[in-house]
Amino acid sequence: MHFRAKALVGLLFASVMAAPAQADEATFYRGTHFCNGDRLLDDWEFQPSEARFRIYYRKTEGTSFQVLDLTAASAGEDLILSDRSGRPWVAARIAPNGEQLRGRWLTSQGRPQSECEPFTLERTASAKARMDSLLSLLGTADPTVETARKAAAEQQRLPPIDLLPQLDQQTDRRRYGEAAPAFWKRFYEAQRKRLAEGAIETPADRARVVAEMRAATAAEATPRGSLDGDGAAREAALDFLRIVADRLAAGGSPLETLPAEGLCERLSGFTYVDTDRLELAVGLPTEYWDRAFAEDLIRRVQSCRNGRTVVQLLTHAYPEIEKRRKVAAWLREQRDRLLALPLSLASFRESNGLSLSHEELRRNDVTRVAYERFVGAALEPRRSAMEEAAAGEIRAAFAGETVASLPLGQARSRCEQWVGRQWGNDALARLYKTCTNLADAYVDGAIRRSFQAQVERIEAAPKTFEGLRSHNWFQMDTSDLAGAYPSAAISAEFNGKVAAARAEAARTAREEVERAFAAADPLAEAPEAPILQCGRGLLPSDETLRPVVEACRAGTRTFDARRGEARCKQALEASGAGDGLLAGTIRSSASVQAGPPVRRIVCGAARQKVSVTFPASGMLWWSKQFMELRLPDDPRRTQPATIRWLLEPVAGSKTDWALSTIETKTVALPAPQETILSCLAQDGSCR
Repeated sequence: MHFRAKALVGLLFASVMAAPAQADEATFYRGTHFCNGDRLLDDWEFQPSEARFRIYYRKTEGTSFQVLDLTAASAGEDLILSDRSGRPWVAARIAPNGEQLRGRWLTSQGRPQSECEPFTLERTASAKARMDSLLSLLGTADPTVETARKAAAEQQRLPPIDLLPQLDQQTDRRRYGEAAPAFWKRFYEAQRKRLAEGAIETPADRARVVAEMRAATAAEATPRGSLDGDGAAREAALDFLRIVADRLAAGGSPLETLPAEGLCERLSGFTYVDTDRLELAVGLPTEYWDRAFAEDLIRRVQSCRNGRTVVQLLTHAYPEIEKRRKVAAWLREQRDRLLALPLSLASFRESNGLSLSHEELRRNDVTRVAYERFVGAALEPRRSAMEEAAAGEIRAAFAGETVASLPLGQARSRCEQWVGRQWGNDALARLYKTCTNLADAYVDGAIRRSFQAQVERIEAAPKTFEGLRSHNWFQMDTSDLAGAYPSAAISAEFNGKVAAARAEAARTAREEVERAFAAADPLAEAPEAPILQCGRGLLPSDETLRPVVEACRAGTRTFDARRGEARCKQALEASGAGDGLLAGTIRSSASVQAGPPVRRIVCGAARQKVSVTFPASGMLWWSKQFMELRLPDDPRRTQPATIRWLLEPVAGSKTDWALSTIETKTVALPAPQETILSCLAQDGSCR
C-alpha cells in the first residue's frame, strides 16, 4: 500500500509538471461545471506531494465558496477524489501535459451524478499570481473600456482568499477591498469625460463614440457581470447612454436604439424592470421616446418572457415619460436661446449668468437633474466665455475712470450697478467677486500712484523740520484718496521707500527744535514760528520721528514754564502793587474767610491775557485802593473792557483785602464776583 501511494504521487507529479519544479509545489486549475442547471465556478489546488486536492466552487452569482478537501487514489486511468471518510466526490483525469483536468461528479456510491455534467478545468497561475495581476490591473490610472472588461472578468473569477499564502491573506484582502471601488470610480469618471468630449463632427466620429458607449454599457464592463444588482454600474451606464444621446441629438444626429432582435434577451438580464432598466434594454433614453415609439415597443415585448410586466410598466409610466420628453424639449429650446445671446455684460446680467430662473424651472416642473443634463453642462463653455467678456467690459470701465470721476470710496458700489448681488447664482456671484476685485485693484492703483508721487516729493524735500512739517512728516497723506485707505502692505512699502529720508530729516529736525526753543523770547508778542508750536498739535506716531516728538514736547514744556515766569514778573511790575499788597490776599467780599494771594491773581490773569492793576486815589486817611481788570481787546467793542472794584482792608489784618463795591465797569462781569478771583488765580476762563 505504501508503494502504491508513492507511485500515485509520482504519476500525478509527472502529469502536472511541464517544467522542473519542487515536488511540493502546488498546481492550480479553474473552470466551471453545471449541476441542476446552475453554472458553478471552480478553483482547485493540487498538492502533488500529498496527492491532495482542495476544491472551491460557488454559484456565479454567489460570493462564498463551498470547500472540499479530497485525496486522490488511482482507479485505472482515472483518479478518484475522496474525503477523509472515504466518500468519493470526483472522478478526474489529468491530461499528459498537465494543462487540463477532466472530471465527473460522483454519488456517494461512486457513480456519476446524473444532474451534473462532465466538466473540464484549465491549468492556471497560482491564486497569489492571479491576485497580484488583478491588483495591478485595478491600479490602472486611466482605465479604458477594455481595461474595465478585463478587470471585471478577473473580479468575477476572484480566487478564494484561503488559496493565498497565509501571510498574504489579510493584506491582499484589504488591498483588494480598497483598490476595486477606487478603480471603478476612476473608470466611470474617465469614461464620462471621454464620451462627453469625444469628437462627433463626422459620421465616423459619431459611430466611434456610439460604439464606445455601447461597450461601456454592456454587462461585461461591470464588476459583477450584470447591470441588474449593481446600482453604481447601472447609474454609470445610464449616464453614458444619456451623455451620448444628448450630444447626438444636439448635433442633429439622433441616437438609434439597440437591435430589436436582442431586446428580450436584454430584458431577461434583469430580475425586475423599471424605467431605467428599460432605457438600458432599449438603448435610448426615454426623453427621446414619443407615442409611436412606445406603442411599437409594446408590440415588440409581447413575445418576451417578462413582456406583460414591461407592458404594465409602460402603461403606468407613459404619462411621466411624456412629461420628461416635453421638459427635455423645452430645456433644449431654452438652451439654444441662451447660447445665441451675445457675449456681453448686459447679456450675462439679464440672463442671470446664462441660466434659467427658479421661477421658470418651477413653472415648467423641471428637476435639478434634468436642468443640469440639458442646460447646465451644455452652457458651461458659453457661460465661461460670456463671463470673461463681461469681466473684460468691467475691467475696461475701471481703466477709464479717474479719482475725479469715480471717488475711490465708491468704486465697489459700481459692482452693484453693473452686476448686482444675486445670492444663490454661482455665475453672477463669481462675476460680482471679479468686479469687486477689479474695484479693489482700481483703488489700489490710484493709491499706488498717489504714494509714488508723494515718495518723489519727499525725496526732493529738504531734510529739515520744515521739510517734515510741510510734507506730512514724510508719512503717507490720504487726504486726496476720497475716503480710501492704503492696505497694510502698501503702507509698509511706502514706509520702506521713505525710511532713509525720514530718519535723516528727523535727526536734523531734532537739533533745530532744541535750538529754536532755547533761543525763543518768552515775552515776544509776534505769532510763534511753526517750529515753536510743534508740541501743541497732533504729533506723528512713527517710531523714526519719536526723537523729534520728544524734543517738541520737552521744548514746549520748558518754554511754557519760562513764558509763564516772564509774563508773571512783567504783570507784577505793571500791576502797580507795592510789596505790602503783593504779600497779601484778596477776598471776594468781607464776609468770606479767605482769598487767593495777590501774586496768584495777577499772574493767573496774565496767563489769560487779562491785565490786573491796583490804582489808588487820595492820601492818608482819605486814600482809596482799587483793583482794576482789563480784558483783552475785542474788535466788536468800541471801548476798553474794564471793571474797577474798591478794595477794603480786612479788619484785624494788615495784608488781606476784600472786594467792595464796583466803582466803574464798561463790560459785564465775566464770572460771578464770588468766583472771579479764584477763576483768575487758577487759570480759569475769566475773559
